[in-house]
Amino acid sequence: MKTPSQPRAIYYIVAIQIWEYFSFYGMRALLILYLTHQLGFTDSHAIDLFSAYASLVYVTPIIGGWLADRVLGNRTAVVIGALLMTLGHIVLGLGSNSAQSLYLALAIIICGYGLFKSNISCLLGELYAPDDARRDGGFSLLYAAGNIGSIAAPIACGLAAQWYGWHTGFALAGIGMFIGLMVFISGHRYFRHTQQVNRPALRTVKCSLPVWSWLLLALCIAPVLFTLLLKYNAAGYLLMLVCVIATGIVTRIMFTFPQHRRALWQIVALMLTGTLFWVLAQQGGSSISLFIDRFVDRHWLNLEVPTALFQSVNAVAVMVAGGVLAWLVSPESSGLRVWLKFALGLVLMGAGFMLLALNAHSAQLQGQASMGVMIAGLTLMGFAELFIDPVAMAQITRLNLPGVTGVLTGIYMLATGAVANWLAGVVAQQTTESQISDVAVAAYGRFFAQMGEWTLICVVVMIAVVGIRWIGCRAVRVRCQ
Repeated sequence: MKTPSQPRAIYYIVAIQIWEYFSFYGMRALLILYLTHQLGFTDSHAIDLFSAYASLVYVTPIIGGWLADRVLGNRTAVVIGALLMTLGHIVLGLGSNSAQSLYLALAIIICGYGLFKSNISCLLGELYAPDDARRDGGFSLLYAAGNIGSIAAPIACGLAAQWYGWHTGFALAGIGMFIGLMVFISGHRYFRHTQQVNRPALRTVKCSLPVWSWLLLALCIAPVLFTLLLKYNAAGYLLMLVCVIATGIVTRIMFTFPQHRRALWQIVALMLTGTLFWVLAQQGGSSISLFIDRFVDRHWLNLEVPTALFQSVNAVAVMVAGGVLAWLVSPESSGLRVWLKFALGLVLMGAGFMLLALNAHSAQLQGQASMGVMIAGLTLMGFAELFIDPVAMAQITRLNLPGVTGVLTGIYMLATGAVANWLAGVVAQQTTESQISDVAVAAYGRFFAQMGEWTLICVVVMIAVVGIRWIGCRAVRVRCQ
C-alpha cells in the first residue's frame, strides 16, 4: 500500500526549522564563551545574563502565539520572527565589543523567537485535516529537522569563531537564519490556504489608534524592555509575574474539572519533576561549557577542538537513541510506567553528572580532564531527554480536555523552559570563582557531584512514593475482591 506523500508546504517549513535551530544553537554555543573571553564578564555576570536570555526566549512565545491567533496568522508571524532573529544576529555580528549592542541584539532575538517558536508548529498543523493520517509523520519530520540544525550549528559556528573571530561565528548564525527565511518565502504559493493576516482586526480602532499602530509601537518598545531586563538582570521579576498567572490558570482548571483532579495533580508533579530535570540539563550551555573550555584536554590529532563543538553531543545522542522512542510511545500508560520512565531519565542525568565529577577530580590530579569522559557524560545526559518531555507531553495530551490541553502544554513549556533556565543560572553560581585555579576545579567537582547526588536521591524518593502508592492500590483491590 502506497504511503500518502506529505503536503509540499512542509518542506519549506522543515527548511526554515533547520536554519532556525542552526542560528539559535549556533549563537547559544558561543554566547557564554564570548561573554567571558571577549567582553571580560565575570563568571557570575555571564551566567546571569545567559540564564536570563535563555529564560526569556521561552516566555515570549506565549505572546507570539496570542498575536498569531488573533491578528497576524501563523505564516506572517513566522516571517516577522525570522526577520527579527536575522536582525538580532546581524547586530551581534557587526564587530562591536559594546555590551549595550549585545543586550540589544539578544533582546531583538528574544522578540523574534517569540513570534517564531510556537507558530511554526501551529503553521504545520494547518496543513492537515483533523483526521489526516500524515500529521504524526509531519511533526516527526519537523522534530528531526530541528536536531539536524542543532547538531550542525555548534560545529560550524564554533569553527568559524575559532578561525575567523567571534563575530564571524555570530554572523554565520544570522546568515543561516536569513537563508532559511528566503527558502520559506519562496514557497509562499503553497500556504495560500493557511490563516492569513486578519486585516479587519488590524484596522480596528483601539484607544484612538488602529490595532496595526499599536503593533508597530509594541515592536519598537519590546526590544527596549527586554534590553533593560537583561542589562539590569531583572528577568526574574517578569518570570515571577508570568508564573503567578500560570498558577492561577492551573488552579482554575482544577476547579473546573474536579473529576480529572487526580490526573491533573499528576501532570503538576510531572511539571515540577521536568523543571528539576531541565535545571540540570541546561547546565550544558553555562557551567559545563565553562568547565570544558578551561579544564578539558581538547586536543585531538594535533588539532584543538573548539569548546562550542561539545554542544552538538547532546543532539547527536538524542538522534542516535531515537529508537528508544518506540518504547516510549507504548500504548501502556499506567502511572507506574510513567514515573519509571521519569526515574530512568533522572538516573541517566545523575550518572552523567557523576562522570563529570570524576572528570573534574581527574583534572585536579592530572592537570586536565579527559575529553572522552566528557563526551560520555554529555551523551548520557542526551539519552535522558528521551524519558522526560515525550512522556510528560503524552500524559498532558492524553487528558483530551476541551480548551485545556494547549494551555497545559504551554505551561509545561514555561516551567521546563523559562523557569528551568532561570533556576539553572541560580544553581550554576556555585561554580563561580574569582580565578581559574585548582580551587575552581574543586568547585566544579563539588558542583557536579552534588547535582548527581541530589538527582539520585530524588529518584529514590520518587520510586519509594510510587512503590508505596502501588502497594496501597494493590491492597485495596485485594480487599474489594
